[in-house]
Amino acid sequence: MNKARYVAIFHANLNYAFLTPDKYERTIRASYEVIIDTFRDHPNQQYVFEASGYTIDTMAKLTPDVLEKLKDAIRRGQCEFMGAPYAHPIMANVPEEDGYWSCEASQRTYEKFLGIRPESWWNPECTWTQYVPYAFRKAGAKYLTLDFESYMNSNDKDYAWVERNRTQDIYWGGHLPWYELDPDCKFLHQPFHNVVPGLHGMCRSDRLMGKYVSYFLGKTSLEDYLENVRHWTGSGRGSTIIIADDAEYCGTTGYYYVKYFRDYDKCFMVDPEAPAKLDAMIKGIKEFGRLITFKDACEMEPVDEPFFVEDGGAWHRTYSIVWGGTPEARHWDPILEGIRRQYKKYCQPITEGTHKEEFAEIVWRFWFHLTCAANSDGRWPAPPARTCPFNRQWVEDEITITRATLAEIRKRIKANGYHLPRRKGFSDDPNAESSYQFHFTDKPINSPYDIPALTTYELSHAIYYYNAMVDSKVPDKLEKGKHMLKAIFDELDRRGMKGIRPGGAKGTEKRVLDI
Repeated sequence: MNKARYVAIFHANLNYAFLTPDKYERTIRASYEVIIDTFRDHPNQQYVFEASGYTIDTMAKLTPDVLEKLKDAIRRGQCEFMGAPYAHPIMANVPEEDGYWSCEASQRTYEKFLGIRPESWWNPECTWTQYVPYAFRKAGAKYLTLDFESYMNSNDKDYAWVERNRTQDIYWGGHLPWYELDPDCKFLHQPFHNVVPGLHGMCRSDRLMGKYVSYFLGKTSLEDYLENVRHWTGSGRGSTIIIADDAEYCGTTGYYYVKYFRDYDKCFMVDPEAPAKLDAMIKGIKEFGRLITFKDACEMEPVDEPFFVEDGGAWHRTYSIVWGGTPEARHWDPILEGIRRQYKKYCQPITEGTHKEEFAEIVWRFWFHLTCAANSDGRWPAPPARTCPFNRQWVEDEITITRATLAEIRKRIKANGYHLPRRKGFSDDPNAESSYQFHFTDKPINSPYDIPALTTYELSHAIYYYNAMVDSKVPDKLEKGKHMLKAIFDELDRRGMKGIRPGGAKGTEKRVLDI
């Protein structure tokens, strides 16, 4: 009998709210080292250790012996290392360009200390906009963590009727009711291929993650934890992500008492029972399943549906705006936008264009510190809780360095007498198929057979794209536009998104409908 397959992802983030430098080493040893050492005693069980660039840099300084253990586990193939943006920014709250640079900063750290550029990546808080996967892909990601609840709330109207968070000022959706879901739901167990071309992903779900945290905090028994895993395994097809949350909870109290009780003295307290708890959990899983890598799970037979989450979606059935709406975020984000705007308007055409090689090092420093200043945990938790003075100061320091770096760039440009290149005027491409020139997908759309692969976002733009062709005076373009519009609305109908057929002003309906 084949055993069920599971994935365990331990999310290590030392740039964490209320995790101050005096607690770094004890957290590394109580959590990260415990995970590495305990799994070494179970050599046939694989696991995923994810860490930000900041975390790896800090481990290299404070606990090089633990870093060597991690490298050994990676070399032996037992540990799949997963990357994450350097300073844990909320990817949906920063521009795509910033997100890429934060991921690239981590890649350079991984190359330096681990000798690799990982292909699997962690999306902080699973926040989403349509450009988020492109930022990861540009940095070398081939596999990305996705969120089950966000996907279902964006695509299944019956599910969303129960679980959708209808307000964006609720900071955590955990107290919403749960939809009575079939445990065999394919979106829990099968990956999505080509979230964007060349990038696959797999969903994690709060239906499993909460029990992981609760078990290590001593609030859920091992038997109840294992029973929950069995329940959500369904028929056993594909695989199931059973852990995809903070590694710090395996070994410390983490952020739990701040989050739920506003008790700022109990955070990241060491749990001496953690090694025994983790060992017992692994042994329990081995009775009916085996642990595999995230990459292996993502390469399994995929679902047919394209992955789509509405802009602003995030895990815990909430939204990216809650991280962007705290007092700290509202204070700092406009400052960062002002710095970014100055750089892009007065410097970037020179520093990343006409004199790219000359400015490469300082450009790198600018983007590194700008993206570090977007660290999410300096902006968290939200009121009525208070943020940590250390985390706030860390962000303030990064903003100061960013400003100084921008001033240095502008001074160098002026000293060398460099001028901005002349802007090119906008002109329509006479060979363009449609007058709708907005780039909305990398997926090929050559015939109606390609339409089902588009997300709801892409379908919406495709309507504009092909409706623009209906206005063409070229007969072939006009006919193609009408043909593709029909395919798009047929696909929307198939997905249960029925509406009025396209027509236009009164008396013009026949132009589109007679296809």
